[in-house]
Amino acid sequence: METHQKLSIIGAVLLVITFLINYYHQQVHPDEELNYAYVTGIAMLVAFSISFVMFTKDRLNS
Repeated sequence: METHQKLSIIGAVLLVITFLINYYHQQVHPDEELNYAYVTGIAMLVAFSISFVMFTKDRLNS
């Protein structure tokens, strides 16, 4: 399995975790400002972005 595929899987897992944390935050702590789902959301975007760049770079080289 190539590195960009692993990063895509990690991004998908982080997407699910982000939704779960956000749902929990909205149900249990609706008045608090800090939502930890932002942390996993940013990590998800980074993983997907790196995966996309690696995939595009591989396709342009071949």
